[in-house]
Amino acid sequence: MNKVLVRCWELESYQSGVIKPHILYITYPEDNSGHDLITCMECGEIYAVTVVKEVYIGPPLSEKIKELKCVRCGRALDGNYSYYPERYVFDGNSYSFNRPKELPDDKLSIVKEFYGIYE
Repeated sequence: MNKVLVRCWELESYQSGVIKPHILYITYPEDNSGHDLITCMECGEIYAVTVVKEVYIGPPLSEKIKELKCVRCGRALDGNYSYYPERYVFDGNSYSFNRPKELPDDKLSIVKEFYGIYE
């Protein structure tokens, strides 16, 4: 599995009982461009899903994921992934996050490398 560059924004998620906020990455793909992010629910590894490749080359993510294992923990991703950051793993615990509906300022975006599901 190769890495892909993803335009995203860093957000802080404050959870009850946690002193330091979790740093999350969020994407806002438009139409058939950009990336969605998914995560291994065992270890928290984050993967990029290139939307245009999923739509036009395929197979759909639900099929593609059946043949993949997590690069970090080795567990099969089928039945063990979630869309990120709506659900994510931090220090072995699962958390939820409500994605802001308002788009962040473009000037605040960063480019980060993630393993690409279709790469």
